Amino acid sequence: MGDKREEMIYYVSNLGTGRVSIIDGDSHHIIKEIEIGPRPQNISVDENNNVYIASDRNSKVTLINDLYDSNKTWNMPNNGNIQIDSNSQKIYVCDTEEVCIYSLRTGEKIGCITGFIAADGLELDKNKKRLFVLDILQNEIKVYDTSDFHLIKLCKNVGISPNYILIGENERYIYIANKGVNKGQHTGNISILDFESENISYINFQKGSVITALEQSGIFLYAANSGLNRIEVIDVLKRERIAMIKTTLPELQRLRLSPDKKTLLATSRSADGKGAVDRIDTCSNTILDTFTFEQNNSMPYDIGIVMQRKLQVQEESFILTDSEVKLKQENGTTILAKKVLSTYQEKMIFQEVSIKVSEKEEEIINIEEIIFQKCEIISETKNRKIIDSRKEHSILQYKFYIPYYIGYKDEQEQKYVIEGRLEGTQKATLYIPAYAEQQGMEFVINSFTKLTSTPVIIDKNLKFDVSVLISTRVLVDAIVFIPLCKNCDGWRRRDGK
Repeated sequence: MGDKREEMIYYVSNLGTGRVSIIDGDSHHIIKEIEIGPRPQNISVDENNNVYIASDRNSKVTLINDLYDSNKTWNMPNNGNIQIDSNSQKIYVCDTEEVCIYSLRTGEKIGCITGFIAADGLELDKNKKRLFVLDILQNEIKVYDTSDFHLIKLCKNVGISPNYILIGENERYIYIANKGVNKGQHTGNISILDFESENISYINFQKGSVITALEQSGIFLYAANSGLNRIEVIDVLKRERIAMIKTTLPELQRLRLSPDKKTLLATSRSADGKGAVDRIDTCSNTILDTFTFEQNNSMPYDIGIVMQRKLQVQEESFILTDSEVKLKQENGTTILAKKVLSTYQEKMIFQEVSIKVSEKEEEIINIEEIIFQKCEIISETKNRKIIDSRKEHSILQYKFYIPYYIGYKDEQEQKYVIEGRLEGTQKATLYIPAYAEQQGMEFVINSFTKLTSTPVIIDKNLKFDVSVLISTRVLVDAIVFIPLCKNCDGWRRRDGK
C-alpha cells in the first residue's frame, strides 16, 4: 500500500512579475508559474486546498485548484485583502471603502458592507461566524455577523498606525501590528485587544521598529519587524521577546506558518532586486534552508501553503480476490490478485447538517440513532487529469454522497425513520505509472463517517456536525506467487483441517 506522508507546496505571489510561483517544499524547485496579472498580493488557502490570489491593479481574484491549475478568475475590485468561507461558498473582498461579499459558485455579489475610510485588513474567526475588519485610518476594528452582515462590535483606538490584524488561537485576543509614529525613527509595537473586556495592552520594541505581519503558534507570536529587518519571537504569556531571526535578505515582507506549525516561511527582498523565501524551524528558531528566485525584481510578497499527501509506493501490497488459481507449482501457488498502487485519504468536516424531523409543532421527539452508510460515487462526475509536471501522478475528481438514516420516536412511542444524505467533492492525487493503464486499473472509494457533535433539535430541524474520512485507492491486476508452508503438505484451514 502507498506509504503516505505530508509534503508542502508553497504558493508565492511576485509583485514584480505578476505571477504566482508554485514551489515544491521538498526539492525546492519551481513546479510551475501562473500568470495572475499586475501586483498579485494576498494569498488565501481554504480547507480544500484551493488557493485564491487577489490582484488590486486589475481588480481580479484568481483561483488555483487541482494544486497547479488556474481555471477561474473573477472580476472583484479589491485592495489585495480577501477571506474565504468555503463552507458557505462565500468570498469577502476588501476594497478600501467597502467590503463586498461574493458567491464562490456564481461570482455574483451577494452583499456589501460600507462605512469605512480605509479598510485594509480582514480576518474570519475559526467558525466563520464573525468577520473582523481593520480600518487603518479610523484606527478601529469592526466585527460583523456573517449570517446577516450586521455590526456586532466596534473597538476604537486599537493601535498606532495599525496595518495588520491576527485573531489569537483562543479567539479571545486580537493582535494588531503597528507601524508606529515616525519621529525621526519609527516606534512600532503590537497592540493586544482583549475582545471580551475591550482592554488594550502593548508589546513594545526598540526604536526603528515597524511591525507589518504576525503569526501565532501556541504561546509564541512571530512578528515581521520590517523597520529593523528581522523576525521578533515573542512569548505572549510573558509579553516579551525571547529571540530574533535575521532573514536572508534585508527587506522582510510576509510570514506564514505551515498547518502543522513546525515551519515558518518568510519572504524577503534586497535593494538590488533579489528575492528569497526562508524556511525556519519553529523549535530552534533557526533558518533551515532558503529558496532564492533567479529572476531579479520578482519581488516575492505573500505565501500560501498546501499540505499534500506524498505517496511512496511499496510494490508488495496486494488484495487477494476470488479469482481462479492460474498456476500450481511444486513449492507454491500462483494466483490473480489486486495490487494497491497508491492511496489518498482526506478528512472532511460537514458542519451544521440539518434535516427536518417533524411536521407537528407541539410534538416532542427522541432521537434513537443515526446510521451512516458507505459513500456512493456519482459516476458521471468522475474526471481524471494527469499532472503536467509529474506524469505518473493524476488528480481524480468526483462528487459523492453518503446516505444516512435517522431513527426517532414521538411522544406516543411511535417509531419513525427519515433519510438524508451528505454531499461533497473529492480531489485525490494518485500515483499511476504508465504500465497501470494496461493492467485493468480500478478506482476504489471508501468512507468512514462519525458524529462530532451532539445532535440538537432547533425549530423542528435536527442539526449535527459530521467528520468523514474519504479513502481513494488505485488497484491493478497482478500475478502473485504464494509459497506453501514448509512444514505441511498443502494448505491448512485455520481450524487445522
